[in-house]
Amino acid sequence: MKQPSFSFPTWINDLVPDDELFARAYADISDENRAWMKTSIARQYDWYGPRRDISGADIRHWRAGFDTKLTYDAVDFAVVLFDGSLLSPSRLLAALIPALAGGVKHVLAARVSNGEPWRKAVLTGLELAGQELVIDITDVQARQLFTELRETNRPGAVTVLGPKAAVIKTSEIQSASRISFWRPRFSRSAAVWMEDKDTFDLEVLAFTHPDIVFSVFGAEPPLPADNFSYEGENFDEFLNAIMDVAYLPAERTDLALRKAKLVLGPGQEGCWIWPNLHPEHFQFHSTAWTIGD
Repeated sequence: MKQPSFSFPTWINDLVPDDELFARAYADISDENRAWMKTSIARQYDWYGPRRDISGADIRHWRAGFDTKLTYDAVDFAVVLFDGSLLSPSRLLAALIPALAGGVKHVLAARVSNGEPWRKAVLTGLELAGQELVIDITDVQARQLFTELRETNRPGAVTVLGPKAAVIKTSEIQSASRISFWRPRFSRSAAVWMEDKDTFDLEVLAFTHPDIVFSVFGAEPPLPADNFSYEGENFDEFLNAIMDVAYLPAERTDLALRKAKLVLGPGQEGCWIWPNLHPEHFQFHSTAWTIGD
């Protein structure tokens, strides 16, 4: 029997920001910064897809005398849950684009907040990505939403960005076997190596990640914002400063990959990727083992 089509609870429609808010945000972002966001979106689509298939099966007959069948299908819904501490459009889009590229039909971007103002770049990034359903939700409403989603017993995928967004990660909700949860384990810091003063466009980094602390090494450049500090010319000290993310030229990449989870080179200042957020997170998988004839 075919299941009825999925839909999010209708009460969340009252939580959608006004179109005028998106329009004002878009108008206030420079053409250059919008171009960086478009570049980030395009490169993420190259990385993740878009997939031409949204479901499939792998059937095998084994010499040991049994058969297996593995099936996959795009989940019915995906939710990207973030909070007001996330100010980076590229890090948000890196959690959103995999769901869109993977063929998930019902995708929700939900900010957990107490009604504080939106960062204009975040709204513009969501608009440029074509994200249709965006809401501003309290932590109480978030718990209610995920309780209702769990009770649908439909397969879904949730990406959680930011400490306040983790309010929904209760044991009861996580016990929903048909909903998968993913959350990055990244510090909000990055080390930057400058071969010369123009190796990286630090102004773009400041726009893209105002919520990351940047430690700059190598050639000393003008610093664009208070979340940047110059730490000296020693390359070994740069390597020691790497926590999770490093910015450095391609010829030095291998040295940083021994420690960093993510390495970005010149020309990638407006881009981001979550290395362990895989397309499979947005699929429902089933496996069958049977005895062959």
